[in-house]
Amino acid sequence: MRAFCARVVQFATRRVRWSSRAQQATFTEIYRARRWGNGESVSGPGSSRARAAAFKADLVALLTERRIRSILDAPCGDFNWMREVLDGVDVHYTGVDIVEELIAANRREYERPDRQFLCADLTRAALPAADLVICRDGLVHLSFADALAAMRNFRRSGSRYLLATTFVGRERNRDVATGGWRPLNMERAPFALSPPLALVDERCTHSDGIYRDKRMGLWPLR
Repeated sequence: MRAFCARVVQFATRRVRWSSRAQQATFTEIYRARRWGNGESVSGPGSSRARAAAFKADLVALLTERRIRSILDAPCGDFNWMREVLDGVDVHYTGVDIVEELIAANRREYERPDRQFLCADLTRAALPAADLVICRDGLVHLSFADALAAMRNFRRSGSRYLLATTFVGRERNRDVATGGWRPLNMERAPFALSPPLALVDERCTHSDGIYRDKRMGLWPLR
């Protein structure tokens, strides 16, 4: 029986490692091919400084209201939009991404005593606790299985709050392969979260307003 249990544990461990490697390969290929790049940011048009400017004041106000002193940004991408938000905000910041080359570039350019970057699989790797986990434009690129694994992993970190992308006008969520994209309403299945404590309107008026329901919703993790 003990030998059987050991084999089960070994199989599960290999499966987790395989899944992480598969995710890393997927997102590294996207990064290298600049499939989401828009000239300013390799993380896509949603990571432009102009896009962040539309909601920066509201996000900073939320950080102040909730007395946020530490942030875990997962995934952090190339840190392009977030550095605009952190300018003048007194918080300890940890950015997490699965693409090694991206994290290496962020470390060279932006790391300092109160700002660090980790290469890790946000769906399974042990993550540091923070007052706030920001998962902007992250779960929308993951399959249901990986997105739910990420949610469980954020909770395991011991962090207080989750601020995640949600499209409040969508009635149904559809599954995609990890590396794809679709809008998600976090109050619909398979997530079925309660109404958020707060919403930050991203004011997405581009593309004829088809993403005007995009928000960042705040939920308690503990």
